[in-house]
Amino acid sequence: MDTTKKRTRIAVTAGDPFGIGPEVALAAAAQFPDEAITLYGDPQQLAAHKNVVAVPVLGERTAAPGPSAAGGAAALDALHHAMADLRDKKQDVLVTAPMSKESCALSGRVVDGHTGVLGRFFDVADPLMAFVWDEAEPVVALLTVHVPLKSVARSLTSAKVERAVRLLHESLATRFRRERARIGVLGLNPHAGERGLMGTEESDHIEPAIRRLRADGLDVVGPIPGDTAFVDRTRFDGLLAMYHDQALAPVKALGFHEAVNVTLGLPIVRTSPAHGTAFDIAGKNEANPASMAAAIRWALHLGQ
Repeated sequence: MDTTKKRTRIAVTAGDPFGIGPEVALAAAAQFPDEAITLYGDPQQLAAHKNVVAVPVLGERTAAPGPSAAGGAAALDALHHAMADLRDKKQDVLVTAPMSKESCALSGRVVDGHTGVLGRFFDVADPLMAFVWDEAEPVVALLTVHVPLKSVARSLTSAKVERAVRLLHESLATRFRRERARIGVLGLNPHAGERGLMGTEESDHIEPAIRRLRADGLDVVGPIPGDTAFVDRTRFDGLLAMYHDQALAPVKALGFHEAVNVTLGLPIVRTSPAHGTAFDIAGKNEANPASMAAAIRWALHLGQ
């Protein structure tokens, strides 16, 4: 992808200081020596980078990597510093290293992940979590995110499906500059319900939304059985999955180290690696920065 058209100011948050975020942020940033990258996080950990907004870890540091109140507070503080700079036009795009929802809860600040925090900060209702790993592949969006599987069916509505497809369609045409913007919508149940034999969510909610979207001229196909949607996926510019693992299992199997999380619907570009804090390998120099570097490349590309 071409990332040479202009110099974009990139805000990179280091995530949980006791996970792999600081090390992959440093390693990934080092791959872009000519870019205007600012790291937000603990200055002790990020001293090797020339441009740092210092957000020190306050409180007791953990003796070993793992969830902690201090880590959760530091990750959220760094994120809020970066978001404020994006809002105030001091930065152009945002890349976030992983933070731990458990650490955030221990700090007394229960959050539903980066996507929810970003949506509330920028006053955007229901921003859409999506994943990319190759420009030739579809953008894969999630209708529901961190929702227990038992709750997915009852949270499904036709209006929610329609809104998600419209937002994905708009993002494909603008952020991703895909003129065709053909979207496949996955079913919820096995075999996409098989005409009501395995569930009625498709006929009750998904199919009516697709009919309205088609009537408005959108190129939408579905509901597609989840077990075949990724077999011939290049037919589509975008895919909308109904729940977290329906999308993330195939995405990570197809491009784990290249996969990047992109938040759709925000007034800014935000990307992140598709992995978590990986407390078990933090501090061991075993973390692979490839996904973090890919997140920076995508932020540059989408921010042009």
